[in-house]
Amino acid sequence: MNMSENALKMVYESVKHRVTVSYEDYAAGLIGWDCLPLVERGEVIGGVIVKLNELHIGYGKRPKASSLRKHIKEILNKIIRKYGHAVTAVRKDNPSGLKFCGRLGFYQYGELGNQLLLRCDRSNYD
Repeated sequence: MNMSENALKMVYESVKHRVTVSYEDYAAGLIGWDCLPLVERGEVIGGVIVKLNELHIGYGKRPKASSLRKHIKEILNKIIRKYGHAVTAVRKDNPSGLKFCGRLGFYQYGELGNQLLLRCDRSNYD
């Protein structure tokens, strides 16, 4: 298994209690997305799934805050430079995910079902 596949598996593990599909179906639904591994001390600990200006973050092993900020800062700032803003979505029943996104600079701009739609025009970690 390569680093991107390992990262995708960890992202799936972080959300499987909230989704109703198998890993195979989850991975098939993300064809066309990039999965960028989050690496800490040479070990894949999670991933960032990216398509155009949309990103989603998940990890299997809890990263150090400074390590996570470094990875996310690079990816988030690259997306903002290219598209002018980044978007993501967090389920309403995921307050820790919402808090995490808020610390990065995301704010809510809408709702879609059980999802809070978030946008980031400027990262809090420039």
